Parts: sequence; structure tokens; C-alpha cells
Amino acid sequence: MNSKLTMFGSEYYKHPEILMDSLEEMSGEHKKKLKKKTSGIILFLEKIYLLIFGIPEIGFQVRSQYFREMIGSGIKNKKINKVLDAGSGIGIYSFWLSKKFKDSVVDGWEIDKTKLEFSKKFAKELNINNTNLLYGDVTKPSLKNKNKYDLIVNIDVLEHIDNFEDVLKNFHKLLSKGGYLFIHTPQKDQKRIFKSLENWHHEGHVHEGFSPSELKKTLIKIGFGDVWTRETFGFFGKLSWELNHMLLTKGFVISGIAYPFLYFIACLDLLVPNREGLGTAILAKKIN
Repeated sequence: MNSKLTMFGSEYYKHPEILMDSLEEMSGEHKKKLKKKTSGIILFLEKIYLLIFGIPEIGFQVRSQYFREMIGSGIKNKKINKVLDAGSGIGIYSFWLSKKFKDSVVDGWEIDKTKLEFSKKFAKELNINNTNLLYGDVTKPSLKNKNKYDLIVNIDVLEHIDNFEDVLKNFHKLLSKGGYLFIHTPQKDQKRIFKSLENWHHEGHVHEGFSPSELKKTLIKIGFGDVWTRETFGFFGKLSWELNHMLLTKGFVISGIAYPFLYFIACLDLLVPNREGLGTAILAKKIN
């Protein structure tokens, strides 16, 4: 299978607690199942599972597939010296970028201090030396830095921010001319396959989501061009995500067994053109 579709996050296998954090953020229902800490043979099996399958959350894997595909094929003939991961979380995209652009410097900005401290320690564990993980707020960035970024990535962050257009303007100011901005965000008015999930929503979202045309229009107005949009979580991505979500509410054992099959279905999402989806991936170039 295409290397771009390989499991993402397997390097975290020594820290299965990050899986628990990921599931806890997805839903309060999952949080109720996370009270007991695992140890012994169960903990060992969790580590092996993570090593083989990466972070076993379909939504995370689908986002990472589009991220790698669009960064890999969309940025050409541009020297990438400095990269910003705006909303770096546990560092997973920052670390991938540091390997993709080995001669560059990658800054990761995060406001969650717990995630920030973990990512700093993990960077040392992985012996990654070209990444700076810092406390940074995308709504209040320092715009005085003369060494502007050649690439900024912002994955599932805008929906948490009220003044999202101001943030996009900040990204424009932080980019060098000809620099690229990659965004992933959910769409609004999402249509579900299974009725049990029709009322599902993320508790931390300020915005339900954005339409691709709305974001594209805003980016062009700010000064971006060559705006490439892709519908993410089309039928196959949506189906696998919804099944993964529902099985997680039944128990981690059954969801763990089903996950490899759901992942295979999710991979089809990237291989077929989606007319509509639950999310949007955008790669835009600063032209002025």
C-alpha cells in the first residue's frame, strides 16, 4: 500500500497514556471508561498495539493521511527553511515535519502546558534536534520575527477560536512571500450515516465548522492564492469514523479488534474524489 497511507503515531508506543488523552478529548462518553489505569500484561499489549497500528483513532488517521498527501505533493520548488506547527499538541505533526524537512527548523506552538511539556520530553526521547516546542497563542502571536515561516500548518484548531479570520491574517503576516499555509478543519452542517450520531458534537468547538468555499473566499481576501481544497471524511472516511466512534462506546476491546478493518476502509477516502465530506483540507500560497 502507498507509504502515505501507513499508520501514523507508532513512535508513541511507549506512552499509551496519549491514546487515553486522545479518546478523552473525543467524547465525554469515552472519558467515563478511562478511570482505571492499566498495568502489567494489559499495558504491555497496549504498547504493542500502538507500535503496530499507531494511534488507533480513525479521525486522527484520516486527518494525517490528507496532511501528508497535500504537503508531499502540493509544495514544490520551494525551499522550506522554517516551519510553524500552530497548535502542536503532543508534537506529532511537528515531529513528522522535522523529518520531512530535515534541513529546516520547526517551531511548535501550543497553549496546553501539559501537552507542551510532554512533547518537549518526547522530542528528547526521539533525539529530534531541529524542533522548538514553545508556548504560543495563535490569536496573540509575536509578529516581530524577521525570519518568517515558509510553511505553517494548523490542524483542527480554527473551530476552537472565535476570531478565526484574525488568526488567518496573523498566519499571512508570519509567512514569507510564496510561503504555504495548510489547514484542516471540520465542516458545518455535517450529515451523519447513523442516526445515533446525528446530535454528536465536539464540546470544545466555538464554531460548528466551516464550508470550503467560505474559507477559500476568506483566504483569497487576505492575500492567499493557489488555494487547493479537498473534501475530507467523504463516504469511506465518514463510515469508518462513525463505526469507530460507536464501537468505542461499547468497549475498547471490541473497538481494538475492529480497528484494522476500519482503517482499511478509511484509506479508501483518500483514493476516491469526495464531492462532500465532514472536513476540509486546504493548502494555500501567500502571493502578496
